[in-house]
Amino acid sequence: MGFREERIAKNEAVARGINEQIDQTRESLPDSSFMHIACECGYERCDEVIAVMKDEYERVRNDPRQFCVVREHVIQDVEAVVEENDRFVLVAKREGTPAEVATRTDPRG
Repeated sequence: MGFREERIAKNEAVARGINEQIDQTRESLPDSSFMHIACECGYERCDEVIAVMKDEYERVRNDPRQFCVVREHVIQDVEAVVEENDRFVLVAKREGTPAEVATRTDPRG
C-alpha cells in the first residue's frame, strides 16, 4: 500500500473525528434515535450526510477499522463491505496501511 491508501485512510479518520464530536453532543439521546453524521469515506471533498441510529453508530465504533459511507463512496481496493442498508454501507479497512492508519487514528484509542 502506498501514499494513496494512506491519504484515503487519513481523510476517513478526519470524518470519524467530526462524527465523534457530533456523537458527544447527543449522549443523552435514546439509542434508537437518529443522528446525522458526515460520510466517513476517503474522498477529500465529500459533503454527504448519513442518518444513523445512535446504537448503530456505537456498534460501528466498536472496531476502529469500520466506517459508515454512502453506497457510491465504497473504495473496493481499500475497504471491504461488512453490511449495508438503505441509509449507509458499513465498511472495514483492509489489512495493511488502511487498517493501520484507521487503528492509529481512532479517537477512542
